[in-house]
Amino acid sequence: MAVGGAALLLGGVCMPSQAQIPAAQPTIQTEPEVLNFAALAEQGKALLEQARQGSGSAAITLAHYPGHYSMLTARTASGGAELHKRFADFLFVVDGEGTELTGGTVVDPKEGAGGETRGTRLEGATPHLLHKGDVIHIPAGTPHQAIEAPGQTITIYVVKVEVPATTRLSLSSGR
Repeated sequence: MAVGGAALLLGGVCMPSQAQIPAAQPTIQTEPEVLNFAALAEQGKALLEQARQGSGSAAITLAHYPGHYSMLTARTASGGAELHKRFADFLFVVDGEGTELTGGTVVDPKEGAGGETRGTRLEGATPHLLHKGDVIHIPAGTPHQAIEAPGQTITIYVVKVEVPATTRLSLSSGR
């Protein structure tokens, strides 16, 4: 599905803490898809406005594919710590800037459904400054946290790749 000339297929929100945009659940895409970052940035402007008026974060699921799905997320404020046991994240910065912390320890962890852990913050993490055009890969099982300084905003195209169960077992046992 081309983003520049066609409408994006919009879906529900991935993270419960993020603002919700009501829309139909995306169907699984099986055709090649061309994305245009300028069109994604334009769509991100509406998400940034929702983030400003809400919790500081808003996201939509764009499409589902076998083994992965894509999202568009926008931040105007820092988020809490996250750890996904089942999914690796590829974050493509479409517009803006911010810092992604990785590694360290999740403070006040709360286990959720589907191998999702949330916490208040990370301790001992490594900061990665991100700007428009940057990409960061966060392997499954890696704690991470988005940090936005006052006045900063960031719009990110996210690809969440499901890690096979056998790999998750190896990661959790340290092999």
